[in-house]
Amino acid sequence: MEQNKQRTLANYKDKIHSCSKCGLCQAVCPVFQVTGNECTVSRGQFIMLDGIVRGKLKLNKNINKYLDLCLKCNKCSEFCPSDIDVVDILLCAKYEYFKKSLEGKIYGFLESKFIFNTILNIPKFLTRPLNNYKSKKFDTKAVYFGGCISNFTPNLNKYVIKLLNSIKIEVVPANLNCCGMPFLTTGNLDRFIENMQENIKKLPDDIDYIITDCASCEWIWGKYKKYADAPELKEKLDRIKIKNIYELISENNLQFESKNRYKLTYHKPCHEHCSDSIEIIIKNIKNTEYIELDGKNECCGFGAFEHPQTLKTILPVLKSKKMKIKSTKADFVLTTCVGCLVNLNFLLVVAQQKAKRLLSFLKDSCIINKTL
Repeated sequence: MEQNKQRTLANYKDKIHSCSKCGLCQAVCPVFQVTGNECTVSRGQFIMLDGIVRGKLKLNKNINKYLDLCLKCNKCSEFCPSDIDVVDILLCAKYEYFKKSLEGKIYGFLESKFIFNTILNIPKFLTRPLNNYKSKKFDTKAVYFGGCISNFTPNLNKYVIKLLNSIKIEVVPANLNCCGMPFLTTGNLDRFIENMQENIKKLPDDIDYIITDCASCEWIWGKYKKYADAPELKEKLDRIKIKNIYELISENNLQFESKNRYKLTYHKPCHEHCSDSIEIIIKNIKNTEYIELDGKNECCGFGAFEHPQTLKTILPVLKSKKMKIKSTKADFVLTTCVGCLVNLNFLLVVAQQKAKRLLSFLKDSCIINKTL
């Protein structure tokens, strides 16, 4: 795509050079804390990328191996005194490698519109008879984006409509695709942009909000403005607000009561921006006991899930996370990211505890106790 020709490492050279090499990223990078390898942290990766920009190094398989070790958790960006968006730069490097490599061609085939969308549309087709719940009409209108997993959870989609209707928001249907996170993180930027453009065009013109409950999906929707070059797409995104459903729950003072007595804890996804509100919601669920998770902000490691070598590298991080969850003796560890949900249940596969999406817990285990 023509617009992607402008997204090259050369265009990031000033940002790459602005890295002061202070090393503060070492303190927060979960991969570096395990490996101690400078090439796994953003400072070391920027040294390699600087060599590529200057023509002294080639973006080869070995350098891409270190790029893949990045979990895209954003912790280095949040901690960076030079305010560098590290993940954006590493994703650009992934894109340049993707275009030339055999690995990129394989991912390109698997992530093609026909194959990827067909796989996701199978559960959507099978659950279509269960997805016929109609929203009530209100002046405020929104599209609910539940992520790819919503194709498997028609009952949860109905619950979201009821929940939003209770605060006078009409839910308007829109047949949206995946947010595109798998494409962006593998370096398949052309496919990501194609998918993004389709999603924006499918949004009804009269909606006020895009509402999601997945932290990673919300993060990707927030990135659409960076990649939407067409003026009509930018204008549409500027007009529609992206809103986390938990912000709405908090703003409208929705209160919940658990039908059974549970001990709960909370894992904060790396891309979650309103975790304080979410934690308050969980703490205020009546008939439950909240136990704060030591290291609740630590990455669960889902960013490594598609790279077996990376997963092996960060096993100590995963084991530490598992032991901290077990030490809470909570019945459920609640989270707001589908990726985190998958990885936490992978960690807890033989444990008595279970990870659960907060929205699912509210639906399955609670009644709405109070609305304003």
